[in-house]
Amino acid sequence: MSKLSAMKFWRSLVCTISLLIASIVSITNVQAQTDAYSIQVAVVDRSVEEQQNAYQIGMRSVLLANSGDKTLLNRDDVRAGLSSADTYVESFRYESPAPGTVISRDTPLTDSVRSTGKATQLMMIQFNRELIQQLIRPSSASTAAPESESDEAFNPFGNVSSALMWLIIEDGGKQILVSGAAGQNVMERTREIAGGVGISLSFPAGDDNDTQAVSIEDIKTANLDAVAAAASRYAQPLTLAAHLTRTRTGGWEGVWLKTAAGLQENQVISSGSLDEALQQGVLWLKPQSQSSAANSGAAVQPGFQSGQRSNLSSAEGLVWVSPLRETKNYAEVMQLFTSIDGVTAVYPKEVLGGGMVFAILPRSALPLVSSAASTRDWLRQAATPSSANESRFAGGISVSFEYLR
Repeated sequence: MSKLSAMKFWRSLVCTISLLIASIVSITNVQAQTDAYSIQVAVVDRSVEEQQNAYQIGMRSVLLANSGDKTLLNRDDVRAGLSSADTYVESFRYESPAPGTVISRDTPLTDSVRSTGKATQLMMIQFNRELIQQLIRPSSASTAAPESESDEAFNPFGNVSSALMWLIIEDGGKQILVSGAAGQNVMERTREIAGGVGISLSFPAGDDNDTQAVSIEDIKTANLDAVAAAASRYAQPLTLAAHLTRTRTGGWEGVWLKTAAGLQENQVISSGSLDEALQQGVLWLKPQSQSSAANSGAAVQPGFQSGQRSNLSSAEGLVWVSPLRETKNYAEVMQLFTSIDGVTAVYPKEVLGGGMVFAILPRSALPLVSSAASTRDWLRQAATPSSANESRFAGGISVSFEYLR
């Protein structure tokens, strides 16, 4: 072989090797995007906080995609794994979509992207296959548990006793978030229905944070992240969100969503009246109570109008507690009140900066509440403070407590 022929041979060989390497890289990239352990998440920027959010959101999707167990995210070990999602990441990279690019509906979004409606980066995350599979496989303690016990533990909708209700009513183009600030009659009626089936319902305070937290679109599209984030300040184990719309024929169309422990269910219910819609939604929250609700008289005639007052307020006792500076403080008070024998329902009536008004059902249980509070060193009965005068229910407060922690 001549010197010139040899040079041509080596140049051809180098070119062929380069093409092969390029092909391999191309194939690897395609596999990385379609691999069951990788996912693309839309992010608003490349900050560390946004990166950590993307890890958790992406890891949730990867776990569910590789497991047939829809209740997987309810396991304690899986929750612990999600809290340190970065340790399961094998690699990641960013891609900048061209201006005007429409992100696929299947692409997970961080909360920042949802709130702004814009994503500047697409973050491709590759998770470690072995670590993900290890987390998916139940521990020996889990497999040793009886099947019935496991099913009950993994079903947050199985035995509902209390919930937060996020209810948006749309009538004639007007929208109302039923809360401590609006829709009092509807709120009291819904609590009355829920009380008949053994559920204590809480409603949001209705301040600016609440009115901006969950949109009608979030409920229609079952936006779990938005609903869960908005509900977190109220520390309830389960949230029921609904958008009720009056139709042209006078009936009501309801889009309902219930979520707990990272799981969700949703459905659409049509009804002839607003009261019927509320009954259907509450019974969907606790379907096994349908027969008992019929016998208890919780349901009333469909002619109930939102402008009428129910007789619930005459049966409830109002309790003031202050100060409650953190969510865990509120949760501790609620846990005490709901654990008292003789108290059938407890719910926050009004949330203020200086304290909270709780409603206790029945009113005759107020002495039991005072007695139970006397056994706790962190809750002391006291004279009603001047800060309670800001409440719309100041004249009806029967008992006041000072939270000492």
